Amino acid sequence: MTESNETFAHEDFLPNLPLPTLDETLVHLKKSLEPLYYADGYYKHPLDPKQISHLDEILNNFKSSNVATILQSTLSKFQLENDSYLDNLHLDVNNHIGTKTIQDDILPRNPFLILADDAIPDINQIDRSAVLVHSALRFISALKKGFLPTDLNHSSKKYLSMYPYLNLFGTTRKPLFQNGEIEKFDLNKPFTISDLDEFMSEEEFDEQEEQDEEDFISHGISIGRYPDSKHILIISRGQYYTLDVLDDEDDIICNISDLAKFLDHVLSDSEINYNLQKESTALGSLTSHSYKNWKYARKRLQKRYPQELHLIDSALFVLILDESQEQIEEGFNNIFTQNDNYFPEFDQERSTNCKRLLYGTSIIDKRGYQIGSCVSRWFDKLQLVVTKDSKAAVIWDSFTCDGSVVLRFASEMYTESVLRLAREVNANDPQFSLWPQVSQTKLNNYKDYSKLNPVNVVSKIDWSFSNILNTHVHLSETKLADLISKYDIVRVSIPLGRKSATRLGIKPDSMVQIALQVAHYALYGQMIFTLEPISTRNFKNSRSSFINIQNKDLLDLCQSFISSSIDSEGKLDKFIQTCERHMESVKFAKEGHCYEKHFNALKNLYKFNEHFKLNLNDEDKSIADALFDSNLIAPFSQPELIAANCGNSATTTFGITPAIPHGFGIGYIIKDDQIDLTVTSQFRQGKRLMFMLNWVLQEIKSFWRAARHTTHNKTGVKISPLVDKLYELDNALNKNPNEPKDVTVLSSPESEKGPAAAALKSHNSHLFNYGFFDMDGNSRSISVTPPRRLQETMDNSGSKLSSRLAELAMSNSNLHILNSTSGNIPHHSSSAISVPTENEKLHTGHEIMKVQPPSLTETPADSDSEDNNNNSSSSSSTKPDSRRRRNTNVINSKFEIDFDRSNVGRKVFAFE
Repeated sequence: MTESNETFAHEDFLPNLPLPTLDETLVHLKKSLEPLYYADGYYKHPLDPKQISHLDEILNNFKSSNVATILQSTLSKFQLENDSYLDNLHLDVNNHIGTKTIQDDILPRNPFLILADDAIPDINQIDRSAVLVHSALRFISALKKGFLPTDLNHSSKKYLSMYPYLNLFGTTRKPLFQNGEIEKFDLNKPFTISDLDEFMSEEEFDEQEEQDEEDFISHGISIGRYPDSKHILIISRGQYYTLDVLDDEDDIICNISDLAKFLDHVLSDSEINYNLQKESTALGSLTSHSYKNWKYARKRLQKRYPQELHLIDSALFVLILDESQEQIEEGFNNIFTQNDNYFPEFDQERSTNCKRLLYGTSIIDKRGYQIGSCVSRWFDKLQLVVTKDSKAAVIWDSFTCDGSVVLRFASEMYTESVLRLAREVNANDPQFSLWPQVSQTKLNNYKDYSKLNPVNVVSKIDWSFSNILNTHVHLSETKLADLISKYDIVRVSIPLGRKSATRLGIKPDSMVQIALQVAHYALYGQMIFTLEPISTRNFKNSRSSFINIQNKDLLDLCQSFISSSIDSEGKLDKFIQTCERHMESVKFAKEGHCYEKHFNALKNLYKFNEHFKLNLNDEDKSIADALFDSNLIAPFSQPELIAANCGNSATTTFGITPAIPHGFGIGYIIKDDQIDLTVTSQFRQGKRLMFMLNWVLQEIKSFWRAARHTTHNKTGVKISPLVDKLYELDNALNKNPNEPKDVTVLSSPESEKGPAAAALKSHNSHLFNYGFFDMDGNSRSISVTPPRRLQETMDNSGSKLSSRLAELAMSNSNLHILNSTSGNIPHHSSSAISVPTENEKLHTGHEIMKVQPPSLTETPADSDSEDNNNNSSSSSSTKPDSRRRRNTNVINSKFEIDFDRSNVGRKVFAFE
């Protein structure tokens, strides 16, 4: 694979992934686990003293031990010798040490993205498959030739590692076998359950220790890479075909019409043989089985069919021609009602599509045989699934492929499929492509394709299974059908999105993650350990890392949110602060502080300490076992909830499977005005959890609206009450004696104990339930200078909510200039909001219009009548302009205020 300047030029200049200190990781470990051990989630009991004391003891003993020093120093050595200290440990996202002991009742760890429909509405399965395969091949050719532009972090303008793309194509997840294990395997030996636990004897293990390190099994799962791959694998109705698609120069051999002809042949051939009811060759179900069964099946296949298995493993990717089509259950009782704001939009159609696109359908015929499309999958590799009704999805193996990399591939494959229409109407102009440099070989001129008959182009893999392997395939398929029956996928859309988070001043991802925690707590009354994948590709040869969501602040938010101990403003303030802490954690992780990876690296290093020749004594092993085998630490590597954000306009659905059988896997895509979520779980209340999530977000929305205290005028335009209050206070200081005496005046040191202060206090007591700005000087906006605190009349709250409200109220970008009727108005010396000089204070007062928003019940006629009455009673001697009508309740005034009134007018805004 060519590494040109365009694709890999910046790789060597990326920094290495930092190695956290032992203290940092252990402190983080404790803080993330503590919230799990409260006695009762619904009541603010203290931490369970016995459990927390035991946790402290385990961590402190390990921290001060000799084994901790040895493990950390070994990782430091790895850091100096490699691009990453993880390179020697076979660790990747989701690749936990407990892989070998994963229970059988869990779905394969394969995330999926469902693509948007094709630009042509009625495109058939073959045509869409050909279009997507051709677009995928253009992406692959651009990558292999080095034409693929380097990924860039748009916020930091820094390049990202491109090496994870090398794990997408021509790769597979595969077990690592002991030296000679395949050669010694007896194909004639009847299968027994003990074969799944077949390990080396002590004598064989001792012999293995003497061999080279490259033969040592450091982990059960590895990545098989085949960089010279030129073909794809096609699976249709459980039968396997291969098709060469690239030439020796990595140019594309077939155009779209050629691919359509070959794929049509595959589909017809698979239907003919399927109808003959031959013996099942549905090997794909083996890749969905538990680790032990999967490894045993791979061992038998590798011994009996080494060439055929090599064709599968080395394929660029797998195309699945799925025979299923959409079938909505009649009479489905939709408990979610769109008319109710507290019920999310439950999408039964897309929920059904998620199931059949991810793991296919499970349909049993009259003979009791599996005829569903679930047998047509290969979960070890990157898969492109296209159903009979032309729905398309990309499924990948989380052990080998990085989510951010797959997202770009899926998005650009879809984009290129749309751009084909532009090429067709522009004489196949290559400029209408994401990669115009990619070339195509003429099929007739290619040496291996002298004949265009599909029979001579498409190769079918023929199997002749023994009874033992047939039995194993049958048992694997039965197990997969059980998984399909017990797992549920729920697809919902919630009508709050990126815009709502922006108004709150938080990241959309943080809003969803924290709201999910509150929703789960409201439903189950306890904290659970949650992990979120964060990309660390800004470091050399790095992929993703996990961060934990829970902490004490989050626990406090969850407990407060479902109680009446604080008001709505306090709940919103806590929510914003917790989201900001989550944002800081994400930023910290992206800077390379990956505690989850560091802890698992320590655990993996200890597990294979003999291989790495660490020379640990019995005391060292006892201390390490107490930590790594502790039930209190187990949640750190076995999260009950994994929630991830992945998707864009090219995709409609993103889903992930749970990490443990009783857990949740939640994938979501954030859009401007909605969030699309997919919940995968086993016998869990996915719909109800989404109801609680929608309830939490709707509560946040209502809290925000209440905090903004918006009012409507007769035209339906919302006016900020804070601006109106400024005008009221300005006019009140030097008010006309003929006006009523109940107008509030601004407090000052000379009068704070007098009637004016009392009037102001009375006014504040019923106006919005908080002080003048209800904020401190710590505004999060960097575009304005925080206003000076106003003596004793200002509320001294330091809440994030107060800062956010004031920021929005005072921001120049949200203020519209009021059309002045008093001629030229002097401007402040600074365009930003700042403390005025003494001279400016002296000349601040000038005539301004008092904007008094009418009540909701006031009619236009009433408003005009009231203005006329005010004009008739005013003592102002200024004559109104002949072209404009002026309010005469405006007073010349000079008072101390840190507000530039010359730039202030009616503030118009809307929420949702």
